[in-house]
Amino acid sequence: MPRSNKIYVHEKALAHLSRGLYRSPASALRELVSNAWDANARVVRIATNYPHFLQVSIEDNGDGFSKDEFKRLMAGNIGNSDKRPRNLTLINNRPVIGRLGIGMLGIAQICGSFRIMSSPKDGEPFAARVRLYDLMKERLDADDPEIVQSKQTGDQIDNQQFPITEIDVGEYTLEPYEPFTENKSGTRIIADDVHPTFSQSFRESLNAEGFEEPPLIWRKAVDVMAHVHSLQQLGDYWKLLWELSAACPIPYVSTDALPKALIKADDKRLQEYDFKVLVDSLELAKPIYLKGNPGGYTTFPIEEQERMIYGRKLRFHGYLAVQEGRQIKPDELRGIMIRIKNVAIGYYDPSMLDYKFNEGPRSRWLTGEIYIDEGLEDALNVDRDSFNRFHPQFRAVQQHIHKVLRGNVFPEVYQKIDERSVAKRDARSEARLSAFKEILAEATDGKVEIEPAEANVEFPILKRTGRKLKVQLPSEEALDTRKSQKQIAAAILTLYELSMLEKSSEAKRRRFSELLLRLFRSW
Repeated sequence: MPRSNKIYVHEKALAHLSRGLYRSPASALRELVSNAWDANARVVRIATNYPHFLQVSIEDNGDGFSKDEFKRLMAGNIGNSDKRPRNLTLINNRPVIGRLGIGMLGIAQICGSFRIMSSPKDGEPFAARVRLYDLMKERLDADDPEIVQSKQTGDQIDNQQFPITEIDVGEYTLEPYEPFTENKSGTRIIADDVHPTFSQSFRESLNAEGFEEPPLIWRKAVDVMAHVHSLQQLGDYWKLLWELSAACPIPYVSTDALPKALIKADDKRLQEYDFKVLVDSLELAKPIYLKGNPGGYTTFPIEEQERMIYGRKLRFHGYLAVQEGRQIKPDELRGIMIRIKNVAIGYYDPSMLDYKFNEGPRSRWLTGEIYIDEGLEDALNVDRDSFNRFHPQFRAVQQHIHKVLRGNVFPEVYQKIDERSVAKRDARSEARLSAFKEILAEATDGKVEIEPAEANVEFPILKRTGRKLKVQLPSEEALDTRKSQKQIAAAILTLYELSMLEKSSEAKRRRFSELLLRLFRSW
């Protein structure tokens, strides 16, 4: 039997990723928020130096970490293994989020260097300046010996020693530690060497045509965002607020933020985790609030599903909500979001996980969240913003959601559309009949009674007794015109017959013209 051989991945891949892992500043900050969650923090405070954006800081009141732990992390433990012990237990039954531990380097998308200070529950506190090298991609690709170093300590294969490659992505300098918090422990990161393009882009966004000053209450901020088609209209700062609020493991605006108690249980659980995220003193909550739609909502709670996929357990639950007759706003809220350990993976997917059927404008009415309670982490791409969509566990989630959409949600939506159409048609018909009776009453200066039409009656029949006029309309079956035109056709024929009661041809013509024009004005 042929001998199996090992496959190695070059460490340069991780070094590349550490410099360009996240799609937006919010994604990079999300990872630092997740670090704070795993450190048992109860409050995370992010400051952007609004409106100048020359510095970004993030501070938590978690467990912190010691100088020795920091040195080990910088000496090659980033990305080596799970950053937390497998038996770690967090407060309030929180699930552990972190895995690779490369989130700290992701802040390189915002700055060239940063300061970090941490006061641990156990161990020596520290402060350090971390500087990350520029132009890493070109230097990595060229195997620049200043940053790419090989050590002959790797495995030996076929009598050949294969080296381990270490990548020097930057440098740090320990600084004198000064207490920065009244809490016993915590961590603060200050990106004070912010990239000029970041600062400039955020400052320019404050002058965008659709920009509004963010209110001090998050519920009001959600209202502002719900009235724009896209967050692009509000600019980068609003987008940062929205993306962080959508991604972080924080509660909803309120327990009834969605109709029919869809998120009541999840909001209660998130509240019990006791975790808050503030940006520039504005406390965030999930940016969704669906209330007061005149057309109502179609909702479908996804009760907990459990599958065994190739011997690995998958558990998930969630909801789908359709805002009847009105597009979800902003656009970024449309589609389906998947959360692992309560943290968003990417953002809302408007393709509804590659749904194969064209539901037309109705697909723009839908939003939903899927909470993965167990599993699916192996389907995550390294950026933690997307999935391998051919992973069997992802396919299992996808197939279940598509089955629900095709078999339950959209059929109910179409049924409600038909019911609303019938109700609108009946209400419109009733209003038109009422207006028609008023025209007849004024024309005859008396009381009007409209009787049901008899089958196959082609022309209206008018009977006048004193000041009372009885009108029998022609039957719809006898009117050779489109269904939508039958009611107005019957009304016109009736007005014509009424006009014919005048004595002279001129009076008949004038009377019919007046009544017809009035009918059109009220129809």
